Amino acid sequence: MIGLSVVVAMLLAVVRLPEVPDWLGWLRPDWGVVFLFYWTVAAPGRTGVVSAWLAGFFFDVLLGEPLGLHGVGFATITYLAMRFQPRLAMYTLTQQTAVLAVASAALALLQSAVQLVVGGDFLWTAPLAGVGAALAYPPLRLVMQPVARRLVRP
Repeated sequence: MIGLSVVVAMLLAVVRLPEVPDWLGWLRPDWGVVFLFYWTVAAPGRTGVVSAWLAGFFFDVLLGEPLGLHGVGFATITYLAMRFQPRLAMYTLTQQTAVLAVASAALALLQSAVQLVVGGDFLWTAPLAGVGAALAYPPLRLVMQPVARRLVRP
C-alpha cells in the first residue's frame, strides 16, 4: 500500500491541470514529502530512510532533476519523522500539518538553492510549497487513515 501511494504521489507530481492559473503552481506541494511524512508517522517501521531515498531517486528521474536532489530531501524528512515519530503521533492534525509545512518549505528552499548551484534558477516562491503541503496533508490524512489502521495492527 505504501508503494502504491508513492506511485500516486509520482502521478500527482507530473499532472498539470489546464484551467489552473500559473501563479497557483507556486502552492504545488511536494507530494512525495507529504505521502512519506504521513506513512512514517502513521505506520512506524513500514518506511525507512533507504526506501525514502529510493523513492526520491525515482522522483528525480521522473522530473528530470539532478539525481539525489529529492532522494536526500526525502531521506532527511523521513529520518526526522522516524526520530520524532512518538511525539508526532501524539500531535494534533494542526500540529502535524505545521511541522510538515515548515519541513516542506525548508526542503523546497534548499532544493531551489541546489538548482541554482547546478545552473538552474533560484525560485523565491519555492517555500510556498510548504503552504501547499499544509493544504494537502489534512485531506490526505482523512482519506488514508482507514488504510493505515488496517496496515498497522497492534
